[in-house]
Amino acid sequence: MYFDMESHGVELWLMGGWGVDALLGRQTRDHHDLDVLIEVESLERFRQRLDDLDFAFQFVWDDETWWVSDVSWSGPVPQPTAFVYAHEDGREVDTHVVRREADNSITALWTSPYELTAEALSGRGVVGTRPVRCLTAAMQRRAHTGYELPPHHAADIRLLAEAMPE
Repeated sequence: MYFDMESHGVELWLMGGWGVDALLGRQTRDHHDLDVLIEVESLERFRQRLDDLDFAFQFVWDDETWWVSDVSWSGPVPQPTAFVYAHEDGREVDTHVVRREADNSITALWTSPYELTAEALSGRGVVGTRPVRCLTAAMQRRAHTGYELPPHHAADIRLLAEAMPE
């Protein structure tokens, strides 16, 4: 799905488990979803492409989402900034939206317990043999704080710490 979006002009950054695996350069576990970060101006194209790929809108992260619109979209209807789409085959895409400001800083367009910086979007990794954009290791660590980590998240962070100590 990452590469399909890229070929349709939607830039993504991998987060979560796939983001950690990309940084490590190998898949370390099965993943129930793909966590991605996208820029607000791509949101309309992103959601349309998900529809084209037979993904269906599932839900909004009510405690996190903001409703925004952007001048680059075809209409003025506000869209959520933290949501999940799912495919009938079980794949899920968990999405969060950012805005790149004129000074190149990044604004997280959802209620986030951590600061997201432009540097955090400079991560590079590999899925299979293909290069991908992802959050940096430092940002992955920050994103996995402030809540009780489920075992698979704790394992992700341990692997990241072993391979990329602070």
